Amino acid sequence: MKKLLSIIAGALIGTASIQAQTTLTQAVDFTVTDVDGHQHNLFNILQGGQYVCIDFFFTTCPPCQATVPYFKQTYQNYGCNTQDVFFISIDIGDTDAECIQYENTYLGGPAGFPVVSGTDGGGDAVCNAYGIGAYPTYILIAPNQSIVEQDMWPISSATSFDPYFSSHQLAYQPCLSGIAEPTYTSTNTINVFPNPASDQLTVNSNEAIVTLNVVDAAGRVVFTQQPADQTKQLTIDVAEFATGMYTIEVVAETSVTRTRFVRQ
Repeated sequence: MKKLLSIIAGALIGTASIQAQTTLTQAVDFTVTDVDGHQHNLFNILQGGQYVCIDFFFTTCPPCQATVPYFKQTYQNYGCNTQDVFFISIDIGDTDAECIQYENTYLGGPAGFPVVSGTDGGGDAVCNAYGIGAYPTYILIAPNQSIVEQDMWPISSATSFDPYFSSHQLAYQPCLSGIAEPTYTSTNTINVFPNPASDQLTVNSNEAIVTLNVVDAAGRVVFTQQPADQTKQLTIDVAEFATGMYTIEVVAETSVTRTRFVRQ
């Protein structure tokens, strides 16, 4: 059974199994910092074409401890955040140090996916915004910002996630070793349009673009450009690209920001 968490004068009350742990049907944007110091913005990830699977947890929750290995296996089954789904764990009420200890105890070391603490990383605000009252709660958000799975439960193995994912045409994919997992830093924001694109793609950046790279699904750099001036917008020709998903990487003076687009 899930652990019910109700903050009433700081007290923990009761246990129960509850459906639709978030009553929201549309995602609320957030920017959080994981225990490794990396920032992640929800809407930037969704704009890149990925689904987002969130594990809401707290470190002393027995059902969270029991099911987080299945969440990690699912993260690996679906491409280790380099393919169609981005996995992230968001805690309530704990520090970075407590979340790192949680990883070490129940996952044997770093999770691989971002883990965000409640008090240090901004997780408390996210859990409250989504109205999470029982833990763990696993939700799935589509690229159009719709919450398509409000509560994936019960979870008894990694395969328990598969029917939820397959209902959205999400299948097992390999973890790509040639491309780093995208980092979505809040120090810069990039927008690409149209997405999907067939002929030309325009990239807008809040910071001057030093280098722009396009990386295919196999991790190969298929296009690179270093503009001569301090431009914040580039339009590139993608007509000769093969159909599929690509990563746009914008290198600015103080940040590296990535997002995804689809060549149709």
